[in-house]
Amino acid sequence: MLAAGADRTLPHGATALEMPAPSDRPAFVTCPSYGNVPPAATAVHLPPEMLREPRARRTRACLSFTADPEPEHHARRLAYAYITPPEAPCRADPGPFIRRVFRTLALDLPQNFELLPPARRADATVRFRTLDFREAALRRQPFVLEGVTVKLLREQAPAVRRVSSDYIVHAALRDYPAEQRTQKGIESNCFRFGFVLEIDPACFTAPDLAAVRVVLELEDPREIPHEVRIDYCDGHGSAKVVPVEIVRVWHRSHSYHANGQYIPLFQAA
Repeated sequence: MLAAGADRTLPHGATALEMPAPSDRPAFVTCPSYGNVPPAATAVHLPPEMLREPRARRTRACLSFTADPEPEHHARRLAYAYITPPEAPCRADPGPFIRRVFRTLALDLPQNFELLPPARRADATVRFRTLDFREAALRRQPFVLEGVTVKLLREQAPAVRRVSSDYIVHAALRDYPAEQRTQKGIESNCFRFGFVLEIDPACFTAPDLAAVRVVLELEDPREIPHEVRIDYCDGHGSAKVVPVEIVRVWHRSHSYHANGQYIPLFQAA
């Protein structure tokens, strides 16, 4: 048992839920390294087949025509807003609630987005002024206000399944490259399987020694892979393999106040 004052691995009063079986988790996800980041000093060579995910995890549409730049630019500014739970009253008129969410939880982000009619079975379509504004809003997720969650997606398949991100996971990313130990880099490499709510500040003060510990909000802990394989896309197969350990799993209700404010795990410990 942890002594009083010891490092906390789950919120006070929370009950640790059952960990997913190792066989239920995907072997790995591949995350391309954006922003011309050079390969980590500890990167290794991986053949293409070791970076190619199983087909079930990489559903993509391949179109054999040249896209018109103007519609493509328009599409890259769109995000589709899904509101949960399904019985939330604001779904009848989501526009005012979405604006209130941004004014309350993301006042530092540009508020000049447009709300368009819903599409792709979303509750609303949000058109940002630039691609960078949209990406900044996506990284800020999840948006939870008064017990209602607004989730933004870049695109969604026609067969939409409404989900609720009911689980919080404390995870440790082992042997994480020092070159990408930034908030943006960590969030980008975790985005494939969860929303980063918090990053342990200790990983920045000892970047070559400490594991990167994160708190993730997600639909199902079984989505967390055993490894994140960072592909540097340099033409030489340079990649960094980051093992992912699940430390604790608990229900999201233990990580939010009644008013929807997130309760820090690491900073409060």
